[in-house]
Amino acid sequence: MKGKKLSLWMSGLMMMTCLGAMAQQKITGIYLTSADYIQNKMTYTETNGHLYKARLYALAPKDHILLTHGGEQTKLEKDRFFALQLKDGKIFHMKGGESYELLNRNPQLFLYRRKLPVSPKTYPEQSYRYYFSTGENNLQELTTRNIKQAFVAKKDLPERLDAAFRDNDDLMAYDTFHHMYKLEWLIK
Repeated sequence: MKGKKLSLWMSGLMMMTCLGAMAQQKITGIYLTSADYIQNKMTYTETNGHLYKARLYALAPKDHILLTHGGEQTKLEKDRFFALQLKDGKIFHMKGGESYELLNRNPQLFLYRRKLPVSPKTYPEQSYRYYFSTGENNLQELTTRNIKQAFVAKKDLPERLDAAFRDNDDLMAYDTFHHMYKLEWLIK
């Protein structure tokens, strides 16, 4: 019995240590605005060969992140910056305690995806939900209806969307010839 308790306690301690390490990520930099993102202009970048570390508070979401660099800490409110880029090159927009991966650099239409929690039964398949925004506007779920409402000024867009996409799952199709998502190409 004592061995089981010790084993359980050690497992819990190791899990907490791993989760703590995962919550702190090395970042390449932060984009303060969407214009900075389009122009690839970052702040909080590498200095003297050292990257910033960002505490993202993934388990217990907070309204800020904590940047650490050279022993100094900077608290940055999530609504004060547009996105951050991790060392692995992935770029995330933070909104309402959630992280949304940015997929493109189109100023008219930003495309995002958010990883959904999955059951171990569905392993190894990853499940994502897709979103979009027009510039600095709020995120919306990526559906043909929401796209049509967001781009009302483009009178021929509804017919072109209906002709190009059978359902909402097709909206994330990638055009290898133009090197962009087909939806981006239609909205140009």
